[in-house]
Amino acid sequence: MPVPSGFRGMRGLAPTVMWALVLILDLLALIAVTGLGFDDGLGRVFASDSARNADYRELSGEFTPSEGDTVVVFESPDFADPDNLQPVSDFVIETSFLDGVVDVFSVFALREPTEGGVGAPLIGIDVPRDGSLAQTLDDIAGNTSGGRLVSEGRKLTAVVIATDSSAVIDGARTIIGELETIATELTAGTDVSYTLTGLPAVRLDIVDSLFSDLIRLNSLGMIAGFAICVLALRSIRLAFLVTLPAGTALLWSLGALSIFGFGINVLSIALPVLILVLAFADSLHLAFEIRRLAPDEPSPDRLAILALKRVGPACALASFTTAIAFGGLMISESEIVRDFGVAGIVAALIALVAVLTVQPLVFATAGRFVPAEKLFPPRRKAMLRVFDWRFLPEFGLRYPKPIAATAIAVLIAFGAVYTAIEPSYSVLENINRDAPRVQAIETLNNELAPINTIDIPVAVDASNGLDAGALERVAATHEAVAGLIPGTVTVSLHSLVPDGAELSPAERAERLSRIVSSMSANQRGRVLSEDGTTALVRLHINTYDAGEIRAMTERIEHALAADPIASQAAGTPTGFMVMSSFVSGGMILDLNYCFFIAVVASGLLTTLWFANWRYGAVALVPNVLPILAVGAWLVLSGRGLQFSSGVALTIAFGIAVDDTVHIINRLRINAPKGKPFDPGAIHRSVVEVTPALVVTTAVLSFGLLSTFSSASPMIGYFGVLSIAVFILAIFADLVVLPACLMVLHGFEQKRRESRILQEGDA
Repeated sequence: MPVPSGFRGMRGLAPTVMWALVLILDLLALIAVTGLGFDDGLGRVFASDSARNADYRELSGEFTPSEGDTVVVFESPDFADPDNLQPVSDFVIETSFLDGVVDVFSVFALREPTEGGVGAPLIGIDVPRDGSLAQTLDDIAGNTSGGRLVSEGRKLTAVVIATDSSAVIDGARTIIGELETIATELTAGTDVSYTLTGLPAVRLDIVDSLFSDLIRLNSLGMIAGFAICVLALRSIRLAFLVTLPAGTALLWSLGALSIFGFGINVLSIALPVLILVLAFADSLHLAFEIRRLAPDEPSPDRLAILALKRVGPACALASFTTAIAFGGLMISESEIVRDFGVAGIVAALIALVAVLTVQPLVFATAGRFVPAEKLFPPRRKAMLRVFDWRFLPEFGLRYPKPIAATAIAVLIAFGAVYTAIEPSYSVLENINRDAPRVQAIETLNNELAPINTIDIPVAVDASNGLDAGALERVAATHEAVAGLIPGTVTVSLHSLVPDGAELSPAERAERLSRIVSSMSANQRGRVLSEDGTTALVRLHINTYDAGEIRAMTERIEHALAADPIASQAAGTPTGFMVMSSFVSGGMILDLNYCFFIAVVASGLLTTLWFANWRYGAVALVPNVLPILAVGAWLVLSGRGLQFSSGVALTIAFGIAVDDTVHIINRLRINAPKGKPFDPGAIHRSVVEVTPALVVTTAVLSFGLLSTFSSASPMIGYFGVLSIAVFILAIFADLVVLPACLMVLHGFEQKRRESRILQEGDA
């Protein structure tokens, strides 16, 4: 591999000039990092051309989306005590006047049914103190036709706030802050407590956690990488020289992400620490090679360049395979996954340039000031025994055929199991379930009105007013699905008029028209479109699991198809939960294709890079085996394939190739000409690189332990699976790969002997 012009510049340019260029790039990257954006990414995860997404987009433009509501759950010993309910009443009044609040729904909005359609409030704003409150609240709690606003036992009540900016983070931040301020002031000194929840509030918490996660994950990753380097190199000075290029790679990568418009979201938050540990691995490989060559090369400049020539190609190939793995994500239907793939390519290549530029410069500069015998003291050359795993390749070389055969059989078995993997998704998978806001959502789902919905549009053609025919179609759809699924609450125009009212269809339609006309635009938008052509039957459900929601939706579709009126009037069930549940399944399974692309592309690249198709083929066995092993575990454990696990397996594969590449690169250097699988060269190669591979695996694994501290369980899960792949990969590369290489040597030898015999016969 020719030395890049930037590295040749160390011979002609003064180190001060090179350092000046590096520091200028550092400064530019640092300035760019300050503009890095943060976003939960939820709005872009399911952006696709699918029919489910199209149905959802069309519906969300016509009706008030339920997922935009902010909910405040108040709790007290008993809300039948007027002193406990009065703060809630005051909260409703004050929040109604906030900028951005378009509607407030609570027990104080409930009205007595009358012949005119709309009667007096069941509970006045001035909470009654005549002793009737307990019975009124019990009646409200017992009427579940619209979902409870008061729990049984009267300990909980909910206030639903609709805003005109719930989907905008900054707007939501302002309104949520004001709501919390008001609730805190009004409940101070009382027996009432509150928790503010809802999807806007949860999304805001996610965004707030991303910044702290970015700092914490990379700080812990840097500390872990430095600590492993100190142990491996047995020198704080050398560890610092390795850490400096890795830190530069992280800074340049973050700056590049900002410049190219990539932000940090729940998926890409893991990217910086991934790049950091990869940069540590490359820097370590170069450092080990410099230390190996130092006794025979007195010139620090030539030493750095020589190490770069020998190890740089392997580092480059490892980064390219990682970039290919990221590139495989670009076929995903999910916009956020595609962006993550592009961002990964950019970051991986920028980090490679940073390490290959800064690391030789650092060691060449250090060599000018510190003699080699002090920089690499002979007494510290011996590797700590904890990193000396040479017994593994010795074992692999001792029993090559049984090990290779067993590895291939296990690979086939794991592959067969992996084909049965099922997609798994939940909106809450990247949210801490113990967080107060999430616990409040669980409380809402279990004890009050569930906030998740399945929405069924119904054609009513009521642009000139509701008539008996329109109400009949809504009623048929409502009755077809009401009570179909336990724990759900069905709300529609049909539920606004009590079933017990003895009214003719025309009278019911007339009364319903008066009720609808008295509703706010926000409340009306939950049951009827603005143009009056479509009504909505909304099922409130108490689950977030995509599989359960898909099953519910299919039951609803069967029930609608079985009803002669509903089958003609009702449209396809939709809503955010339905859309995300169906679309996520296809998107997650697409990640398997991403993995397949990464496997094929990495094999081809390895073949072309080393100009030997057998190198490319044999490299796939130890690289694919760990991925299929983890995938089989996902199947057998019932966890299935999530966004985080699908991405983790694809990216971890690209990173795990690093070990294989360095072994094959060393074999290419050591093997005699015309004997690519020489046994002596194989043995020497794996023995030489084993310590470096063990150390880099430790850096990768311990560096990703920082993901366990993330506020998002999804990122912690990503880290667990990645570490599992890295650990399995080091065993596969140190045991299976040498065995496979020796088997190939046997094939080569037999073919050579056969050719000699044929030539002799001729």
